Amino acid sequence: MDANQLRLYSELRIIRNELLASLNKDSSIKPLIEDELRDIDETIRKMESGTFGFCENSGEMIPANYLSIVPTLKSINDVNEISKFYCKPLYH
Repeated sequence: MDANQLRLYSELRIIRNELLASLNKDSSIKPLIEDELRDIDETIRKMESGTFGFCENSGEMIPANYLSIVPTLKSINDVNEISKFYCKPLYH
């Protein structure tokens, strides 16, 4: 892992622990927390196995600038979907 991935890895582990701690506090959002935990666990597994950042559909690299914002992205299709919500370009 490079320095950026190590930073993301550390942040994901912290967020994972925070989500686990809040899992039983509010049952109305429990399904959302469980979904997020699955995404985070899968991303951590990919980082550990060296497959982080590759599109699950095509195998091509997902742009690092997107992964730094949303490290749980799984595909280029996900990138295209979130791009619709940004008013400013994510990179220059």
